[in-house]
Order: sequence, then C-alpha cells, then structure tokens
Amino acid sequence: MDNIDTDIGTDEADREAAATQVSGVSDASDRFDAPIRDVLTRLGYLTPDQVANVQAHATERGLDFDQAALELGFITTEDLDRAREQLINSLALQNIARRPVSDELVVLSDPGSVRAESIRMLRTSIIAQHIKNGRRGLAVVATADGHGCSWVAANLAVALSQVGFKILLVDANMRNPRQDQIFGLDPNAPGLSSFLSLQVARPERVVNANVLPGLALITAGPPTSRPQELLSGNRFRDGVNTLLREYDLVIFDTPAANTSADALNVGAGAAYALVVGRSNHSFYKDINTLTDQLLAARCAVVGAVLNEF
Repeated sequence: MDNIDTDIGTDEADREAAATQVSGVSDASDRFDAPIRDVLTRLGYLTPDQVANVQAHATERGLDFDQAALELGFITTEDLDRAREQLINSLALQNIARRPVSDELVVLSDPGSVRAESIRMLRTSIIAQHIKNGRRGLAVVATADGHGCSWVAANLAVALSQVGFKILLVDANMRNPRQDQIFGLDPNAPGLSSFLSLQVARPERVVNANVLPGLALITAGPPTSRPQELLSGNRFRDGVNTLLREYDLVIFDTPAANTSADALNVGAGAAYALVVGRSNHSFYKDINTLTDQLLAARCAVVGAVLNEF
C-alpha cells in the first residue's frame, strides 16, 4: 500500500487499512460505427475504398469498425486515440439540462474550510504517489453506505482538475448514484448503464465534457436491474481501457462494499483503489477485510482516508 493517509475534518490521522462476459451481444452496427468511421475518414486515416473494406471485414468477423480497421492494419492505435479524443470533444453529451453544482463540492463552495484543505492535501498525495507513477485509474471504495465515498470522489476530482489535470469522474454506483445530484445533471440521461447495456455503442458517447474546467463526468445512467453482471463483463473492462488512455486520471465512485461485489469489480478494472472510512463508524476489521478482497481482485490499495462529517 502506498503512503497516502489523509484525515478529512478530524484532528489526527487514522490509517491501518491498507468474469463474467455479457454474452451473445454485439453493437457493431453501422449507426453506432458511423461517428468513429467519419472521424477517421475526416482525419485522412482511411480512404473511401478502405472504409468499404473495413465495413466488410467488420461484418464478417463480428467486430466494431475501429477494431476491424486496426486488424486490417489501415490505422494505428495512435490514429485511433486521436480520433477518439475528437469524439469525446464533439459527441459528448453537452446538451443535457444543467442545475447548479451542489454545495457538497467544498473545494468550490467553501475553499477556505478545513475540509477543503484536507481534500487538497489528499490531492497532493495522489499526484505525488499515484499520477506521477503513471497510474491512470483509481476506484474510491467504502465498506458501508454513508461513509462519504461519493463526496470524496467528487471533491478529489474537482481538486485535481483545478491544478490542470485532465480528469474523468465515473459514477459506477448504479444502485444508488450520487454524482448526477452533486453536479446538477439529469439522472435519467445516458450514462454508464447505457453503455454497458448496449444502448450506446461507445464509452465516449456518454461522457459529459467540461462539467467543470478540466473535469468530465459519466453519470450512472438510467436504473438497471443487473449492475453486478454489467460491471463484471468484458465490456466494462474494455470501456475502462479506452477511457484510461484519454485522461490523466479516471476516478470511479463505487457502491458500498458490504452490499454487493460491484466495488471489487470496479476496482479490478481501475487496478487501484482508495479506501474511505468514517470516523466512529468504520471498523478496522471491515477495512482490513475490504483491503484483502481488493488485493484478491488484483486491485492495489494505494491508501485510506478517514472522513468525518
């Protein structure tokens, strides 16, 4: 475990904490492939003849258009990354009705407070011990509801964006989502559940770009009856891998670990986790158990935060 230990709103630190695939589905339809196909063509990476060859190959092999183009050798992964970045900027859902952001974002609403300063201290640790080591994924997890997992994830994401990092916050809590409320977004607009259940073809399509300067957000999306199945599938991991290439850091908000295995699935996809505990509520034994479960899921625990509110 890395040496990240931050106390939010308390006087002294306290840290001792240290696949089922969605089967039988494919979204390689022309209407879903059109955006990436058009961008690749507009950038000059594909000729009209190559587009026709790629479409035929994609149909024959059951691949997405971009995967087929890579397999045929018509584009490189760098070409695809540039095209996807353009998609994030041009196809992001920026037309969603917005409400004011919540006062829960203390780094904005009360920047001089002890809690905001604690978030900035956490930011410093994350930059020094996580981002500078080239790590791009971080799941924020807690043992139980009410321990401040969503609050820490949201404020940390904003604080990092304030110092120039390109941050994506993903609300992977499809059971009890909070980030749409915190950032004033429509809870029923397309989000993570839309991508994972094949209602939207690509993760870029559910990114809300520039929610705040330097900060993008994927909401949990419309309610789904099978969050654990969706988060344990290869589609989630493939989507995560796509997003990790586009941002300095992708932060995942997760459901309480004592209610489901969702947090473990998200942690495995992100590869790293930050454990959140609540003063006078979290038990040392529970945090240790969660740490062991994350390690078993091949997710390294980078540190812990003691939260009080």
